[in-house]
Amino acid sequence: VKRTYVITAATGRTGSHIARALLKAGHLVRALGRDADRLKPLVELGAEGFVGELSDELFIRRSFDGADAAYLVVPGGHDARDFRREFADTGSVYAQAAEARSLPAVVFLSTIGAHDDRYRGFILTHGDVEHVLNKLKGVNILHLRAPKFSENLFYFLPASQAADALVTPLDPDAQFDMAHSKDIGEAALQRLLALDFEGNTSVELHGREVLTMRIIAERLSQIAGRNIAVRKALRQDDIEAMVMAGMQRDFSTLINDTWDTFSRFGLLRAPTAQASIRATSPIDDFLRADFLPAFNHREAA
Repeated sequence: VKRTYVITAATGRTGSHIARALLKAGHLVRALGRDADRLKPLVELGAEGFVGELSDELFIRRSFDGADAAYLVVPGGHDARDFRREFADTGSVYAQAAEARSLPAVVFLSTIGAHDDRYRGFILTHGDVEHVLNKLKGVNILHLRAPKFSENLFYFLPASQAADALVTPLDPDAQFDMAHSKDIGEAALQRLLALDFEGNTSVELHGREVLTMRIIAERLSQIAGRNIAVRKALRQDDIEAMVMAGMQRDFSTLINDTWDTFSRFGLLRAPTAQASIRATSPIDDFLRADFLPAFNHREAA
């Protein structure tokens, strides 16, 4: 069956993977983004490019018109002065447009831990959007509760390069799930293709293995052939470093609230009744191909 899919943040890490795969499978894809030039590769593959702001309800309504399903991402912005409010506002735009256009199905990219309001930072902001979407009637909604992206490690790169160690605000021994963006995109893709969910449901994507920052430092050391220690950064130092790098204080504080949640609670998985799937890409592959070359770039400079 040939369907029409709306992909928000279509030039992003997960959206691009999903859009390309849906086009390859013969479906119609409406690719949403802010930059026509960045959408161009998808348009050349056959997607219909929709250029606009995800916070613009008329724009979102137009993109949802007659669609069979949508992949919803709230990108959030480093420059948001009130990140949580802006994040929730975009979720409300999605909900209102879905209701107005009788959109049949939605896969929302959420995060592990969104089931529990004790978990703060970006976990709470995703929970806000889940609550808004769950109020919709007649729309089948799947919340894909993704783990930390492997690419999130790049947040720690500047401080780590300066110290020649893995410097992180997380407790080095706090456990967490992590998956590569391709695994997260693939998990969403499979549910969009199947559309096998009804009502409001959620599924967790767990990492291939349970990780800690200490384990990651050990793996990094093995790959690099030298010792790379792990050091805990002070919360306030990390916030100030992010502000100095040009990010808003609100964003920098929220991301540290997220790290604090991992440090305090460890794995944020829901109770065992929660449906789950497992990522397949080893963290070692990402460290070898992406993180270590970036980490070593300081030495070459």
